[in-house]
Amino acid sequence: MSNSKSIMDRIIGNHRQFLQDLSPIFALTVFLFVFSTFMGFSMGEQISPDLFEELFSNIPDPSQSTIIEMFIAILLNNTVASFLFLISGVLVGLPPLLFIIMNGFIVGWISYNAAKEIGLAFVLLTLLPHGIIEIPAISLSASMGVGIGYKIINKLRKQNGVTAYIKESLRLFIFKIIPLLILAAGIETGLIAVFS
Repeated sequence: MSNSKSIMDRIIGNHRQFLQDLSPIFALTVFLFVFSTFMGFSMGEQISPDLFEELFSNIPDPSQSTIIEMFIAILLNNTVASFLFLISGVLVGLPPLLFIIMNGFIVGWISYNAAKEIGLAFVLLTLLPHGIIEIPAISLSASMGVGIGYKIINKLRKQNGVTAYIKESLRLFIFKIIPLLILAAGIETGLIAVFS
């Protein structure tokens, strides 16, 4: 028990109270991601691939790219998306929720189409190892974005705390979320290398 607590303390650091306060929003973003993933999967047959063609244009083809190129592309894509989820919260906190829903829907759609080709079990086998790191990290970014919007609304009501909250969010993003995204990108790249 003490060992697991020590590990959690190292991961969380001095952000414990910040994350506890954020936990209801985090639970909401995870729920929205999971729900929209199921929706994307269930509607996979009805959605044309042309709809998402532009979104995938910046991801290199594994058969024509080196491991390093794949790693950088995946990491850059996830880091930029996570930062946008965070910073878009300045628009009253709504865009991060919309982004997380869209992200989940796309993951569900991709999973459906991949499952048709290689089977659902194989999709889960390749998605879960990096997804259990990547999804919470991205959801946390979205949660902080929603929190920023909430703080801005409170600021308009003459309450303080926006600047401190944004600083804390950025510290958490830089020192906790980015390392998690690096780890997730490494796992995902390794799986692509093994199975491509």
